[in-house]
Amino acid sequence: MLLTSWHRTGDDAFVCGAQWPAGHRLYAPAGNAFDTLVIIETVRQAGILVSHEGYGIPRHNPFIMQRLRWRREAALLRGSDSPFNSAVTVRIADARVRPGGTAAIRFEFEVHRGRRCLATATGWARCVTPATYQRLRWGDRTPGSTRPRPLAAAEPTAVGRADPRDVVVALPDGDHGAELRVPADHPVFFDHPLDHVPGMMIYEAMRQAASLAAKRPLSMVGGTADFTYFIDIDQPCHVTTTFETGGEALEAAVQFTQNGRVAANGSVTLAER
Repeated sequence: MLLTSWHRTGDDAFVCGAQWPAGHRLYAPAGNAFDTLVIIETVRQAGILVSHEGYGIPRHNPFIMQRLRWRREAALLRGSDSPFNSAVTVRIADARVRPGGTAAIRFEFEVHRGRRCLATATGWARCVTPATYQRLRWGDRTPGSTRPRPLAAAEPTAVGRADPRDVVVALPDGDHGAELRVPADHPVFFDHPLDHVPGMMIYEAMRQAASLAAKRPLSMVGGTADFTYFIDIDQPCHVTTTFETGGEALEAAVQFTQNGRVAANGSVTLAER
């Protein structure tokens, strides 16, 4: 948990306090800067918190992320070995909350340190009852296994990681393709039981797949991700990366295909790591 506090500032506006740890295997992997992934995790937690506390959505109702757009506005410099304090402003741009705690919500986030804006993000999510979740998740299928396929990890240094346990793409099968590798015992991505690949892992896989395709480790400056289907833990998932040309920034479109259909896709803006 990265959040430390919250309070309401208006009818549909909130501020959450956040503290980023000085050392973290994913968020501050090297050098003096936090990984951009910390932005995504912070706003994800803030959105869930204000939904529960501000709108009374039951804690047992699952959240389903549909889309997220984010942008780093400033370097996330750590500055010292002390924890890094920040604040997240949350504005609910649209909320349709129904009896039983089901909802469709659009969030707008800004992450600040003092007067400096570090990042912005917009997220679209649904909140459903447990019964509805099971129907959406499995339909008429029998629930699948949560045991992943064993795959050899890509070289950690090729994707900007030091620990092979943090690598979420398998050895590439071409210039722009790889397989999604699911470390189901990962203490961050799978910090609680899940029956699908979590969105946080997909964001990191987008960066790692782009790094493999570019043949050098890259960091994310911004991006957009759309989730159409749940990604099964035990089924093959192919990841393709296509670099976009003509712009000033390095942009890549990333697509996740499983069982013959596009389960998730998006684009990332990249920078040298």
